Amino acid sequence: MNLLKLKYFVVILTLFVGSVYAFGQRKGVNNLTFFDDRQLHFGFYLGLNTMDYRITNYNNVLENPVFASNTDDFKKKALEYYGNNKEFAAEVYTILPGFTVGGVVNYRLNRDFDLRFTPGMSLGSRSFKYFIPLNEALVEENGMDKQTYLTTPSAYVDLPIGIRYKGFRHFNTRPYVYLGVTYRQDLENKRITESVVHLKKSGEYAEIGLGIDSYLEYFRFTAEFRFSYGLNSLIRHDTDPQRPIPFYGFIFKELDSNIFTLIFYFE
Repeated sequence: MNLLKLKYFVVILTLFVGSVYAFGQRKGVNNLTFFDDRQLHFGFYLGLNTMDYRITNYNNVLENPVFASNTDDFKKKALEYYGNNKEFAAEVYTILPGFTVGGVVNYRLNRDFDLRFTPGMSLGSRSFKYFIPLNEALVEENGMDKQTYLTTPSAYVDLPIGIRYKGFRHFNTRPYVYLGVTYRQDLENKRITESVVHLKKSGEYAEIGLGIDSYLEYFRFTAEFRFSYGLNSLIRHDTDPQRPIPFYGFIFKELDSNIFTLIFYFE
C-alpha cells in the first residue's frame, strides 16, 4: 500500500468516524447512561499505525567503539564493504502503514479516571535509505532488491497499561487524555536485515493519547490518536561470529523508535 492509498484510507476512516458520531447524536437522547458506572468492562480495538525511527549517526563510522575492540582485519573488511567510505549516513526513507489489533480491560478508578490494559499486536515496517550503495555481494547473497534501501519489518506483541483522564460527558460524547507505558516484544525474524543491522527484540515506550468516546445505542465507540515514544535504543553493535556481521549498522549511534497509532475501540 503506497502513501496515496493510505491517505485515501485515512479519509474513509475519518468519514466513518464522523458518521458514527452523527448517528450517536441523532436521536437527541443520552445513550448508555450508566456505562461509565461499571467497575470493570471489556472490549476490543482495531487500528492503523506508522512506525518511525529517531536516528543519530556517527560522523565517522570508525568512531564506533566496536572497531576499537576488534582487530585491524575486522576494520579492513568493513572498509571494503563501504568502498573505503568512512563518512556516510542512513535515514528513514519512507513511512509505511501497518495494522494494530487487540483487546481492552478497563477498570474504573473513580468518576474521572480509568485504569486501562490493552494487550494486542502491531504489524508494520520501516525503510532505511543509505547514502552509499550496499555491497553488491551482500545484496545478492541475501536477496535484497535495491542496493541503498532496506526494509525492517516488525510484528510486535504490545503490553500497554495506562490511565485515562476523562472530561465531562456532553450528550453522547466524552473527550479524554491517555497516559501510559508499553512493553513491546518483536516476533519478526529479520533474516535479511540481520546482514545489515542488528536490532533488539524488545523495548519500552512512553505513550500519550487523545480520544473521544461516542455512546451509541448498544455499545461505546471510541476513536483515539496515540503517540508512542521509545525509551531505549534498539541498535545492537555485536559481532557474533555465528551470525552475519551488521557492518552497515555500525554507522548508527542511536536508533530509537516512534509509533503513531489511530485506534478504534468497541466496548
